[in-house]
Amino acid sequence: MKRNRLGLAFGGGAGKGVVHLGVIKSLEEEGIKPDVVTGTSIGALIGSIYSYGYDFSEIERRAREIIKTDEFKQLGFEFFADHRKEHFLERLNSYLKERLTYAKMAVTPFITKRETLKKVVDKLVPDVNIEDLPIPFASVTLDIVSGKDVFITRGSLRDAVLKSISIAGIFPVWKGDGKIIVDGGPTSNVPVEACLSLGADSVIAVSLSNRLSPNFNTKSALSINFRIDEIAKYRLNRIQIEKADVLIEPAVESIHWADFTKIDYGIKAGYETTREKLPEIKKLIKRPLSSRLKRIFLKKPF
Repeated sequence: MKRNRLGLAFGGGAGKGVVHLGVIKSLEEEGIKPDVVTGTSIGALIGSIYSYGYDFSEIERRAREIIKTDEFKQLGFEFFADHRKEHFLERLNSYLKERLTYAKMAVTPFITKRETLKKVVDKLVPDVNIEDLPIPFASVTLDIVSGKDVFITRGSLRDAVLKSISIAGIFPVWKGDGKIIVDGGPTSNVPVEACLSLGADSVIAVSLSNRLSPNFNTKSALSINFRIDEIAKYRLNRIQIEKADVLIEPAVESIHWADFTKIDYGIKAGYETTREKLPEIKKLIKRPLSSRLKRIFLKKPF
């Protein structure tokens, strides 16, 4: 009987991505190894080095080291993070920086040079080709010309990760072959379909955005349209998640997407949620392929 090929889909979510480390730790302890791995945005970054062969301890060490470097600080994520300043002057300074950053985004195609992002990626990701990885891997991006997702499965691993984490408006787009490539998060934030395209029979999906934000307003046409855009992305994400067999969805709403400092909290959340899902995962591994095909045919939701 053919064995199920297990896929692991790491979702996007920037600073929330430390959750993926906890997922890896939990699976590692049980000796569970995926046959294919896919990742979107921060999920592509973590998934790439996991597919290369780095274990939890090595990935954690690298994550803790990189956020302390000047290269990482130059990315400017602190302008977007929801820091609660106590002193009035600190709050005012934070407010002005944020407004200046958004104003720059309105008149330029990006605010942070690709070279700055590349320095960070080069410190984390080995200089190898994807096809040489021990675990098949796909980095998920979006082509804003065709509107289609692009799964990168060959070529430079570093370039594939760079393309998937190039958040539109913050980092430059990638142009070539008639495509304009950006971060795959808006249309494939949890890359289950990419896992299936690599030959996975069953997929474990790790989602970092499990509900709509309760914080929104209707004070302007722009804010209303931002909310509608958020709803559209959320619903699109849920459609893809339903194609997974096991969903790991830690409650990490308290981690701002631009806050990369809550490593301990994120690892714990990912680890504990994965532990809760282990009975399902172990049952999935033992399940005959025929039942997987039946579930797809019947389109059984969660």
